Amino acid sequence: MNIILIGLLAASLATPSFAQAGSSKTATAATADTRTEKMTSYGAGVKSKARMPLAQAVAEKKFNTSIALTATVAEVCQVKGCWMILLDGDTKVRVTFKDYGFFMPKDLAGAKVVVEGVLSEEVLSEKDARHYAEDAGKSKAEIAKIKGDQRELGFEATGVLAPKK
Repeated sequence: MNIILIGLLAASLATPSFAQAGSSKTATAATADTRTEKMTSYGAGVKSKARMPLAQAVAEKKFNTSIALTATVAEVCQVKGCWMILLDGDTKVRVTFKDYGFFMPKDLAGAKVVVEGVLSEEVLSEKDARHYAEDAGKSKAEIAKIKGDQRELGFEATGVLAPKK
């Protein structure tokens, strides 16, 4: 019993604390694949220690409640870094940032990240879907193929942990 409690105490003391909203701070944190590396905190950081893979959260319908997810960045808005697409297997989600309060590095594609916020099912208007495609640097032909409303998963992040760039 004492060994377990000492182990838990040591783990809690070794856990990084993150800065308040709007700032970033470098810390050592475990990533989704359990390696330890330098991470940067964006927004309010990730406070939850309970982290779930994106695909599992969708399968368990963890919608409209605060949650911390792990996934791989597929793409980032190339205009400002104001959204990103995360992938976990065949599951993808568009991440935006609470109150447009922080942005991601544009070269983050391929990185494993942890995001904290709210997962939801959304309907994008054709106009918004085309806007996102334009921001992603899609060709005029690809943008023209977007017709009608688009259903997608959305995630409004309050904080993100990403590998230090």
